[in-house]
Amino acid sequence: MQPTYLPYIGYFHLMRRVDVFVFLDDVQLERRSWQTRNRICAAGEEQMLSVSLKKHNQTDRLDEVFLNDEGDWRRKHLDAMDNAYRKRPGFAEGIDFIRPHLTPQPDQKLSDFNIAIIEDAARRLGITTLVRRASALGCGGKRSEHLLAICRAVGATAYVSPTGSREYMEEEGVFRDAGFPVAYFSHAPKVYPQGFEPFVPYMAFIDAVMNIGFAGLTELLADA
Repeated sequence: MQPTYLPYIGYFHLMRRVDVFVFLDDVQLERRSWQTRNRICAAGEEQMLSVSLKKHNQTDRLDEVFLNDEGDWRRKHLDAMDNAYRKRPGFAEGIDFIRPHLTPQPDQKLSDFNIAIIEDAARRLGITTLVRRASALGCGGKRSEHLLAICRAVGATAYVSPTGSREYMEEEGVFRDAGFPVAYFSHAPKVYPQGFEPFVPYMAFIDAVMNIGFAGLTELLADA
């Protein structure tokens, strides 16, 4: 999975279902994607939070792009969360978790930033899955060929893929031709109290933390 900013709960659901989880950080940066933004729920409405990047080439990979801290986007994200969640039960725990990650650090790469948040959250959720970075594996190939090379590099015997990749993977037929088993993963959102109705699904995981804490989110994932 690509290391996304404040991923949705299903990201961690998938992580806890597998033996090895690979951060796909060696792919090209996509503009206006979940790599650089995500949503929180403010007064029952979606609010988008986007990170700022230094100038880069369109062909740069995720692990080659740096965050831009000349502006105050980090403070704005903290302020947005404070305004949205300060009266919610998990606010103290959630803001204490995210504040260090939103403290400016010199020469911080986007992939390192996202992965640090995800790994910190995974630890608090009791997820012990082994994690690797695709950029450290040195695998070639494009799209499905690249994914298969990664699976072989980590010694996998089967690949669990998000359903969003199913169409192009089946069209390319790389895994099928190699006789390599693939299972497609889907996450059905579970309702938790957000303080407003109706429930707004697929928010950044921090929404659940602010509302039910890491303990509540752990229970939610255990029942998924």
